[in-house]
Amino acid sequence: MVMPVERFTRTLIVSCEREPKLLAADRQSLFNAAMTGAVLGLEADGATGQFFLLPFNDRKNNRTVVQPVIGYKGYNTLGARSGLTISGGVVREGDYFDHDEGSESFVHHKRKLGDEHNRKIVAAWAVAVSTHRPATVKILSITEILAIKAKSTRGNQAPWADDAIGFPAMAEKSAKRRLARDMPLNVFQSAARMEEAFEEQGEPAYIHPDKGVIVGGEVIATNYNDVTPAAQDLISPPTLEEEAKMAAERGREALAAFCRRLTKKQYAQMRAYLETLKPIVESADANTGWESRAK
Repeated sequence: MVMPVERFTRTLIVSCEREPKLLAADRQSLFNAAMTGAVLGLEADGATGQFFLLPFNDRKNNRTVVQPVIGYKGYNTLGARSGLTISGGVVREGDYFDHDEGSESFVHHKRKLGDEHNRKIVAAWAVAVSTHRPATVKILSITEILAIKAKSTRGNQAPWADDAIGFPAMAEKSAKRRLARDMPLNVFQSAARMEEAFEEQGEPAYIHPDKGVIVGGEVIATNYNDVTPAAQDLISPPTLEEEAKMAAERGREALAAFCRRLTKKQYAQMRAYLETLKPIVESADANTGWESRAK
């Protein structure tokens, strides 16, 4: 999976606009986290729910770093690229559930519908299915899930602390991450190992295109949303002029948000260049207006 550099840069800028605390973090860690998304071919766009950038307080080194986090949808995507269909779920009291993790592994799960919030979660499961090999199954009991939650630096925060939506999703994702231990070597395992270091060991981690998983806390409160270029050793950050042009291409509001991030000195230096972007802004706003009318 190769993501165009411009598209990759845009998703990074969008992430920083949605979570300004990323800009206060160690800049190299931000590049490393973004590079992880590039290696995995997952966008941190905040919309697809595949990949996120999270501010993280690295107490050992007394600094704020950025931790790449893979959503459960991201694991599904990585599995699909390796020819695997990844599925999973949580089991609640009253559900029909039968399984076997032996040589002829299987999962039979028939959910009882209704009153989910009042029925306790007793397990989570994940399955990787391929047309070329038997299914791989991983089952986690609620005891194992709570042990993972207890080790997580985010255990007392969202999404773990959200009993209705976040906790079931994290339980399912934990089963998918553990599934990697029994799967053939592929990028899915690298992604799972990186997340395991963060979620279960409290260590910052990222993926380097040549060196693989690099393992390094209290998480800094961030916005919880329910809702690649070719891997390079280092991706140079865009200049202010490049950022301004990309913002202008998204319209007046995006450019205004970019300008608010500038210091007085930067704005004074950029003022003449910003004037040249007016035609781009007007064109972007005109296209947006036309799209809205077309809808």
